[in-house]
Amino acid sequence: MVYNEDDELEEITVLSFYHLDEYDHEYAFYTKNEEVGDNIVTYISIIFEDKPGFYRFERIDNEEELAKVQQLIQADIDGLQS
Repeated sequence: MVYNEDDELEEITVLSFYHLDEYDHEYAFYTKNEEVGDNIVTYISIIFEDKPGFYRFERIDNEEELAKVQQLIQADIDGLQS
């Protein structure tokens, strides 16, 4: 469970974690298990640890930062498909 931007607890499933030294952020690639057609919706957020064991996820507002995290995720996906 994590706190969303509305300070509400949400249950999620983390698929993977990432880090970019350039932005000094940790990121989570996760799902809330929502289905759209035959697909599961996924999300990417910056992780902040408010206190030990309590995390808050925030949207990535910087387009360049988001693109770099998406590249990391795509590289992992491509590696799995090889």
